[in-house]
Amino acid sequence: MENTIQIIKNNFEKGDKLLPMGGRDKAGNRFEVDNISFMKNGRSFIPIMGEFHFSRYEPEAWEEELLKMRAGGVAIIATYVFWIHHEEAEGEWDFTGCRNLRGFLQICRDIGMPVWLRIGPWAHGECRNGGFPDWLIKDGAPVRINDPVYLKRVERFWKQLGEQAEGMMCMDGGPVLGVQLENEYGHCGGPSDSKEGMAHMLTLKKMAQAAGFIVPYYTATGWGGAYVPDGEALPVLGGYVDAPWADHVQEMPANTNFIFSSYKMDDTIGSDFSKKEENNFTFNIHKNPYLTAELGGGLQVTSHRRTYPWPEDIQAQALCMLGSGANLLGYYMYHGGINPDGKYSTLQESRATGYNNDLPIKSYDFQTCIRESGEINTSFGALKKLHLFISSFGEILAGADTYFAQKQPESADDCHTLRMAARVNISDGLGFLFVNNHQRKRRMDDHREYNVRIVWEGGEKILGHINIKGGECAVFPFRIPGGTETGNGKELMPVSLLPAWTNASLLCRLGKRIFFWSDLERPYFELEKEDADYVILTKAQADRAFLTGGHLYITERPDSCLIEDKGQQFLLTKAEKETIMIYSVTGAPEQVKLEATSVKVSVKAELFREEQDTDGSAAYKEYMIQIEKLTAGTVHQLYLETEYDGDRAEVYINGKLADDWFTNGEKWHMALKRFGYPEELVIRIYPSNKPIPNPYGNKVYYDLPVKEGCELYDVKVLPEYKIKI
Repeated sequence: MENTIQIIKNNFEKGDKLLPMGGRDKAGNRFEVDNISFMKNGRSFIPIMGEFHFSRYEPEAWEEELLKMRAGGVAIIATYVFWIHHEEAEGEWDFTGCRNLRGFLQICRDIGMPVWLRIGPWAHGECRNGGFPDWLIKDGAPVRINDPVYLKRVERFWKQLGEQAEGMMCMDGGPVLGVQLENEYGHCGGPSDSKEGMAHMLTLKKMAQAAGFIVPYYTATGWGGAYVPDGEALPVLGGYVDAPWADHVQEMPANTNFIFSSYKMDDTIGSDFSKKEENNFTFNIHKNPYLTAELGGGLQVTSHRRTYPWPEDIQAQALCMLGSGANLLGYYMYHGGINPDGKYSTLQESRATGYNNDLPIKSYDFQTCIRESGEINTSFGALKKLHLFISSFGEILAGADTYFAQKQPESADDCHTLRMAARVNISDGLGFLFVNNHQRKRRMDDHREYNVRIVWEGGEKILGHINIKGGECAVFPFRIPGGTETGNGKELMPVSLLPAWTNASLLCRLGKRIFFWSDLERPYFELEKEDADYVILTKAQADRAFLTGGHLYITERPDSCLIEDKGQQFLLTKAEKETIMIYSVTGAPEQVKLEATSVKVSVKAELFREEQDTDGSAAYKEYMIQIEKLTAGTVHQLYLETEYDGDRAEVYINGKLADDWFTNGEKWHMALKRFGYPEELVIRIYPSNKPIPNPYGNKVYYDLPVKEGCELYDVKVLPEYKIKI
């Protein structure tokens, strides 16, 4: 089988004019943007941005969780600032504990992690009222328009945020590099008149700047006809592998996010809340770079839809966005969390507050790369392969044009056509072939000895021996005539270090050593330099690879994480013993065996209460969980693993709701450090035949198999160790 990708001249000028946006940080670094990419000191870069909500996590753990995100390749933290979390009652401001915005920004500054603040005022984020306090909307006064009363209230809110963030803009030496204004504005709420909507966005930008939010970059979500004023805010797009907010309990159609195409529009985002039928872009796609801010790193469950994002889904969607030309990968969420306690109400999205969905009161796990508990998910490693690739080759990739194959899949349900796109940097003489052979919940054909013909003016190149199984995706490098040893004089990696073509997927580099991954018995390499230093890892090894401190580390367990803290490497692992493989810029890898002091914590569960409904059936069962007292300092973390049959479960500590979980087919893990290592807690389980009432016949959609019942049948404690390398 063969397909063709033709390299032709673009129909519009590329990168010829800077957009009227940018600035400098305190160190003098210059940040700019053109219609293709972000630039730092005149050089293009592709950021990896991950969402983490500071107010949905305990402040004692902020720094370590941020270091985990960095270990996964995240270079910018995005975070909503939910209005209701800080002014639940009018005039009662709260910036303490997990709501301490300034403390969070200080930690980001201290560890050198840039921040993208999403300051609303409307945020959504599965938060009550989209983040609006109850008092703001209870009198029915206009919101999200240039109404004087509403603007005065927003001004007061942002003034408080500005005071909290004073000195934290990058020009002052702080971490804040960008600000997002509003959210899904004109798509989910806001006026139907575009002139009125655009005017409001311009007003919000002026108000944000007046409050002290003066940053190089401003963004606005751009899908679904949302209002984005050209030149004033950069549009950011998104995509999710499923729609847990959909208003039905059937399986979704095949998702087009797994097909390569220019400027993707995911019509399902916000479909539960959207009142707008027109989904065209309101901005000029030729004048703005292709950026994403809401690539689903996972999916949040709802009471009626318990969808599950397989790691292959998450990886393939991100790869398709990158291969289609995206020059910012922004994930929502990248790290799960837990809702704070409200003083006057619960703070989750629910039908009671006008939404189509009921969500857990506490849990905002999102089944994403780093879970609510802080544990590493399999999608963490799947995405990290892409992030390692971008960290080594991002500048060349950012300047590359995107070309699509002549033979395209007939639809997302086409499981026979191999999906591909090429990004080619002609000036550097280097191309990247992006191949996706995965479609969520479909079985794709295997492809063996597949050829791709790359055609350009005056020449062509056959990229042969492509062997890829159904469910897999990869990035293959190839070289074309042109370019220089120093990447067009920009002191980039000499492109001649790479093979002219290979069917092994590109991972990263250390100096002149290039790392690939492949599960083929003998990957094909078309070499021009016989002394090239290539290391071929397996896919599993690549998933477990960490690039830090001038070395490539490979852990033994897929759920282990290697973090760098103040120049020192630490391993977070559930294993008492683990062997780390360490590659340097030359030479054979070193194996280092690590060992922790074993910790065993006993736990027992006992049914002690069963409440009945009026018909005599079980309303819920409660189990008393007793956990052996932990000696301080003996372990880094303890996770309570629970297996049960039921629709949902709740945890109570001293009579107070501490956490909850909607059954999705996974084991439920809770971080016990978060609750001060309680020696006793209560788990309440609700029967599977009595879900939260919904308008779909009280039915629930599941992706993973789930047994019916109302019973706790296993509980255990899993220690996690932190070992210095």
